[in-house]
Amino acid sequence: MLKKIFFIFILLLSFNLTAQRALFNQNFDEFSEFDIPENELKQYKSEGKLTIFNVEKHSTSLAKKLFDLKVGKTYEIKKGTFTKVLKVVASKEIEHYRINYIFLDGNKFTYDKIDKLRDKLKNMAGGRYDFKGLAKQYSMDMNRNRGGDSGWFKEGRIHEDFRNAALSKMRNANEIFKIDLENEKWFYLVKKTYSPRKIREIVVLETEVR
Repeated sequence: MLKKIFFIFILLLSFNLTAQRALFNQNFDEFSEFDIPENELKQYKSEGKLTIFNVEKHSTSLAKKLFDLKVGKTYEIKKGTFTKVLKVVASKEIEHYRINYIFLDGNKFTYDKIDKLRDKLKNMAGGRYDFKGLAKQYSMDMNRNRGGDSGWFKEGRIHEDFRNAALSKMRNANEIFKIDLENEKWFYLVKKTYSPRKIREIVVLETEVR
């Protein structure tokens, strides 16, 4: 019996992880944001591997060295019989967004039950309860461990319907509101906790010289 319960829990957890990855990982061409000419971009891709580094998300010693470089400059790493060459080919400040949210799964509860819970949580968050604490207790995805903090994301990365509702300029600071993605049966209580912020990103071309 315990094994069966554990198996069901793992299945539900896996579904929720997949759902939320899909929310924040919509397909779009990130390289297009750097205004690199198409023929130039194609040439880079034929020469080696292109990677985008984000100054907020990449904090390794290597990333810091790369961010210190100007566009066109290289950093070399000797690897036995070959040398890895990392060249910064583009750099840009790109607008990012950040929110806190509580995710409720419509595959597990009826809409009425979910909506009543959201009303309750909204009232609690408007009073003496901390939204992050409520997210840790009630959100039905792994991001609850971070208090529902989405981290910085680009608007092109997020589900279109969610983006239109969450990133609207009509939203006020610290506003708490509902978002329904009915087709996916994903329901949210969202708090606008951060203003948009431009974050530096660089495109790095990795090649090898033997």
